[in-house]
Amino acid sequence: MNSSVHTSSAPSSVINRWLTPLLALQALLFSVCVAAEIDWSDYDSQTLSTQSIEVKEKIDSLPEPHLASKRDLSHAANLLSYTFSQVASQRGELSESLKSYHQLPSEQKQSAWEQIETQKLSLDSLNHSKAWLLKYVSSDVNNRYTGFGPDGVRQLWQEAAVTQTIVRYQFIAQLRNLITFAQDLRVSPVPAILVVIKILLVFGVLKFWLKAGHNFVISRLELAKQHPRRKESLSTTFWRYANRIHKPLAWLIAIHIVLLILLELPGFSGLSYVDIIVRWSFTAVIVIKLVTEFASFHSHSNNISGIVQLRMSTIKLWVWTGVFVGIILTSTKLSVNEGTIYSWVQSSMLLIFLVILVKTLVSWRSVVFQQVNKMEDAPPYIHWAIDHQKHWLLSPVATAIGMVVLIRQRLFFELYQNLSQYQMFKHALAYLFRVEVAKQSQIAEESQHMKRIKGDEAFNYIAPGHQDSTLVEDYGKEQLNELSRYVLANIPAMVMVCSERGLGLTTFLKRLLYRSKSEHGYYINCPHGGFNELLKAIKAELGMPEDATEIELVKHLRKAEHRILLCIDNSQRLVSPKVGGLSELMKFTKLVRRGRNNHGVVLGIDQSTWRFIDRARGERLLFDKVLALPRWSEQQIADLLQTRIAKEGEHAISFAGLKLPKQWDEQDLTEEERAEMGFYRILWDYSDGNPTVALRFFRMSLHRDKTDDQVYVRIFKAPDAKELETMPKPMLAVLRAIVQLEVASAEELSDCTQLSFSEVLNTLRYFQNRGFIELLDDKAKISSHWFRYITDTLHNQHLLVK
Repeated sequence: MNSSVHTSSAPSSVINRWLTPLLALQALLFSVCVAAEIDWSDYDSQTLSTQSIEVKEKIDSLPEPHLASKRDLSHAANLLSYTFSQVASQRGELSESLKSYHQLPSEQKQSAWEQIETQKLSLDSLNHSKAWLLKYVSSDVNNRYTGFGPDGVRQLWQEAAVTQTIVRYQFIAQLRNLITFAQDLRVSPVPAILVVIKILLVFGVLKFWLKAGHNFVISRLELAKQHPRRKESLSTTFWRYANRIHKPLAWLIAIHIVLLILLELPGFSGLSYVDIIVRWSFTAVIVIKLVTEFASFHSHSNNISGIVQLRMSTIKLWVWTGVFVGIILTSTKLSVNEGTIYSWVQSSMLLIFLVILVKTLVSWRSVVFQQVNKMEDAPPYIHWAIDHQKHWLLSPVATAIGMVVLIRQRLFFELYQNLSQYQMFKHALAYLFRVEVAKQSQIAEESQHMKRIKGDEAFNYIAPGHQDSTLVEDYGKEQLNELSRYVLANIPAMVMVCSERGLGLTTFLKRLLYRSKSEHGYYINCPHGGFNELLKAIKAELGMPEDATEIELVKHLRKAEHRILLCIDNSQRLVSPKVGGLSELMKFTKLVRRGRNNHGVVLGIDQSTWRFIDRARGERLLFDKVLALPRWSEQQIADLLQTRIAKEGEHAISFAGLKLPKQWDEQDLTEEERAEMGFYRILWDYSDGNPTVALRFFRMSLHRDKTDDQVYVRIFKAPDAKELETMPKPMLAVLRAIVQLEVASAEELSDCTQLSFSEVLNTLRYFQNRGFIELLDDKAKISSHWFRYITDTLHNQHLLVK
């Protein structure tokens, strides 16, 4: 701004033709906008007036605002009044100098302009000091000079006069700078040519991106989608949003770079205001696209065109209002600092936001109350909002209340959904459910109208599994895919699949055989007799004579022209949890490996038995691969149970009367549907993801009403495990051996536990008396009723891994 003006003869007519539009553009720009804020550390204090320096020194002597005393605040208020008077005086001097500047001869204009610049810098320094003092003084003093009272109005007129004077100064300064630029251009056009080249390069890159950028972003998005996940990956989210905003973002970057290049030229500093408008406008477009994408992706109302259109119009209204307010406040702060004008403009913008808020609430009123009317057990203030939804004055307030409630409900739902990913949280909810329902069930039983359905009759209402039962295909899908890739390939494979009893291992193995589509895939249920009985079963499946020897079986496997796949279920019957208890399993694995050809063998085994094998073998290789089946999720348990019951007909059951606390994931369900899903959650929690246990206690929950003969579901009575938890370790060891052996005689239990035969008999009698075990042909088996509590107790006592 201190560049000198070279006096010379009048420019040529050619220069005048292209210079005149530039002068007009700059005059129009700075008739609306004023000079940018100045960093006073860049100027020598000797270029300022004495009054400006005095005010600046007094401000520097003030303590930090948080350390200021009442005396300091009073001194700052007096200094602010003095600054007001100095601003008025300095503005008057600058105004008079600008008036007389045009009347001066050309040879005196340069020295006069240097004096004008000093006055302008002094006025800017005083304005900057005034803005700082307004923040420093107490709020009462600040409100006095920035509010709508008499002193505030006086300051408004003073700042308006200062702004008018600065605009006049800027108009003359820009005219001088443009003339200087035109004269310098005649001497050397190289800088201007470089600027043009830079601009052309920027727009060349922009043109290339607009053509190739879309295909690039789409290809990255498609590549990210090729890896399906339960939850959208971060890369997919990034490219999905990038697909919406890459074009306006490219335009914003290009125009911003071009403006920065032009700002380096003398006489083009006013383009900084254009840069502000460009940045805010393009940011608005980008924000609208981002918010629209977010809302459409997460909204549940994308199939309702009216709501979608209303959402779009609301987003655009608020974003463009924010852009308008941002441009006005930024330009005002840049022009006149944060004084009275800025405060008045800020208040006006708040009023605009209030008007927009009321308009938005009126527009969304019908949508909000359509959702609010569906709320059950609404608090009193919601009923007040519903009653006043059409009141001419209170309707915006009522709509705001309804909107806040719906937003809060949505936030709780999202929080619930995120916490539901953790099993501990879901088990805690299910436990609270069980406690609440148990209380209600006790009250219901006191009425003596219900009678529990016992025995085989329960299977009429909750069907047992069979070959044609509906399959929950989602369960074990990842494990099945992994096993198929390994076992169904033409390579030798021996795989162990371990699972807790009742998780569906048998069905899992049969699904593998179905997927193999091989005529030479065989399912074999390992007999209780062990290795020898298993060989008989294998020879029968392969079509060999019953009296064939092991050597003949090995030769058959070696000479087979086709690949054989053996799926052997209940392989724990080859293992005994004692010293040397792996001998039969080792004999079987050696026999299979002697077969040499690329046959596949899958052994299904109980998880507790696999833990015994794993500890006994240590790091020594026995199987090529080991897979563990997961526990069933809450949704999978619910899907299974729903396929086993009837809602209509002779054997229909009802969940009516089973009241459960309402959950955030059950907003759109009826009372009976909510009770059904809540009861499934209780069964999932109690069974710990075991569908067999869940089905058993589901059947124990059936009660017949004596009055109408209808079958209802009520909470089951879980066994009391206190006696198990205090049981001596030798007795728990017997229980563990029974779990591992599945079915065990007293002799086998004596060998496994190192207890005497009589001690084992007494223990079995004790268990049978309390229902812990069932006897099948003098062999003990864990009772299905007590299975879950026994495995939990053994797990808690570190005697078993579930």
